[in-house]
Amino acid sequence: MSRAFIKEGETPDPRCPSCGALGEAVGPATLEAQLSPPDRKALGDRACYCASPSCPTGYYNAWGGVVPIDRLRSRAWPKDPNAPLCPCFGLKASDVVDDARAGRKGRVLEIREEADAPDPRCVGLSPDGRCCVAQVMRLFRESFAK
Repeated sequence: MSRAFIKEGETPDPRCPSCGALGEAVGPATLEAQLSPPDRKALGDRACYCASPSCPTGYYNAWGGVVPIDRLRSRAWPKDPNAPLCPCFGLKASDVVDDARAGRKGRVLEIREEADAPDPRCVGLSPDGRCCVAQVMRLFRESFAK
């Protein structure tokens, strides 16, 4: 990132020390749900999740703290192709592709409705702390039988 676009006193987002990818910022609730107390303490309250599929890093922070993906409590797609794309429902990417190819929209619609509920579980169940709806919908559209 060009320093011309950074305000004085502002630092650029840290990049993953293992692969150089820009990570997804996660908050304390996600870190608390995903990490053991020692790993949680090592990272502090602010960290990034590296979603790069081949990268061994799970979380990292701007001060050099790193937690490998194998120490997280949950696995996530696309880092683990066999892990749920939607941890709340246990829905795998292959389930979404199968539903799309068969023209079944029920599960995808159910996930969308659940994501709009007042108490989504994504922050604690998903390693990136984000809702899966955008990924599910994108994969469904890309795989839908035409």
